[in-house]
Amino acid sequence: MLEISVVIPVHNAASFLQETIDSVLCQTFHNFELILIDDGSTDNSVEIIQSYNDPRIRFIPCEHDFIGTVNRGYSEAKGKYIAQLDHDDLMMPKRLQLQHDFMEQNEGIAACGGWMHCFGKYTHEIRVPLEHNQIVLNMLLHGPILNPTGFVRKQFLLKHQIRHQSEYAYYADYKFWLDVSKKGKLANMPETLTLYRTSDEQATEKLLPGLSATAGKIKMEVLEYLCSQLTDENQLSFILKRKLIPVLIRLKEQDAVSDDTFFRFVYEMYQRYPAVEMNSEQLNLKF
Repeated sequence: MLEISVVIPVHNAASFLQETIDSVLCQTFHNFELILIDDGSTDNSVEIIQSYNDPRIRFIPCEHDFIGTVNRGYSEAKGKYIAQLDHDDLMMPKRLQLQHDFMEQNEGIAACGGWMHCFGKYTHEIRVPLEHNQIVLNMLLHGPILNPTGFVRKQFLLKHQIRHQSEYAYYADYKFWLDVSKKGKLANMPETLTLYRTSDEQATEKLLPGLSATAGKIKMEVLEYLCSQLTDENQLSFILKRKLIPVLIRLKEQDAVSDDTFFRFVYEMYQRYPAVEMNSEQLNLKF
């Protein structure tokens, strides 16, 4: 049985693509396929892909439609697990082995990620929470499953019909992991799994000013989900759910507070409020 499908959507990535492909092919774990799915590239990305003669590589050309291309890659995957990687990032040599072993040992986890080290324009380590409840709570602030480290059970996606949604554009991965968290458990490994390239050419770097509305929409969905996990049985939870949060939302809608201030306040409230607990069991993770 094929264990892992590595899915890399490719669009005009000729400058870095060979490095990325090589970082996958030299993994210590060998039972995988590498799906290189081209999103209508106009440079020589396709030629670079076709220069490889490795039976693990599957090349799939598509017209330019990024979210559609990602979904096509996921649907084509034959592995038990799907590992995501961006076309300019690098896998650490043991990434697939580490994530495969973790998921095999933690059958209650639907998907996992890990830490990343940034290089290029910026150099720093990105560390994210490890356990499900903290991961979901941190979605009020950012996407705490780092997409280039994402590793998910394909059967879980099929069962719950979870796909990337085009209306969320460059935050489709943020929405994707939220949807996964509503149906299953998430975890992050305390390991640096991916080297994340930073540059002025990244799509999010170019489009960042226009993305705040989409991020705010997803964060409101996170808040709605968190509120749905509160029970009215506890008086403090009742006050939070029925009184305080509705007032805060009205203030936000009237621009009395910024989105950042609003979501940070709600995040801090959940962190500090001992009576607020999401209705989900804690898992004893095996790292």
